[in-house]
Amino acid sequence: RHLKNFKKEKVYRDLGDEMTAHAFNGYNVCIFAYGQTGSGKSYTMMGTRSDPGLIPKLCNELFTRITSNAQSVNFSVEVSYMEIYCERVRDLLNPSSANKALRVREHPIMGPYVEGLSKLAVKERLQML
Repeated sequence: RHLKNFKKEKVYRDLGDEMTAHAFNGYNVCIFAYGQTGSGKSYTMMGTRSDPGLIPKLCNELFTRITSNAQSVNFSVEVSYMEIYCERVRDLLNPSSANKALRVREHPIMGPYVEGLSKLAVKERLQML
């Protein structure tokens, strides 16, 4: 569903470039969409095959930068996907845990994290999608 006057390209320019730069510089990055059911969160984040959203564009740019700097940069990329719905955290990379709510914890040094959330090590863009 296309939302009137909505431009995913503007969202990428406003958020994606900065988040990609932070990720490429070794920082953890979190992209978070919030809103009512049917408000366009999934469309904004993922888009469609013909009109990609924020996440595919960010993945493309990140791996383009990694590839173009491969001789001078060592890298590791991990990805997690979660959904928070009705105050329950669900691991989207582990469908078998669909009925198990995960707990948000806080590490004294590293900060907040989701206990038991899957992390997938990826070596190429398509593994992130």
